[in-house]
Amino acid sequence: MDINEIIKKCKLTEEEMENYLQVTKDIDPKADHSRAYRTMMNQTRRELLKFIGINVKTLDQIKDNFQVDIQQLMYHLSMLEQLNYVIHSNDNWKATPRGIGFMYNAIMGD
Repeated sequence: MDINEIIKKCKLTEEEMENYLQVTKDIDPKADHSRAYRTMMNQTRRELLKFIGINVKTLDQIKDNFQVDIQQLMYHLSMLEQLNYVIHSNDNWKATPRGIGFMYNAIMGD
């Protein structure tokens, strides 16, 4: 999936997209790839990203779908957030273009 298709699927507001672009503009690709590899080795994180997908999910929707306690769930979501794969906005969770790209290009066959 190319970047234009990814951006079309993304549910970020204009302000969220501007913030996302600002935060990700200076990421070192080599270090980022290594960190993403280590972080996304975890099955729960891959499943969380797939569950959020191209939708907007509330914490309650996420909790109802995963059989982990709230502290573990928040830890996994924070790991995805640190990678800039998801954002937490207005009590909702959304995948960023990076998260959607990873989901479609790396884990859809999981």
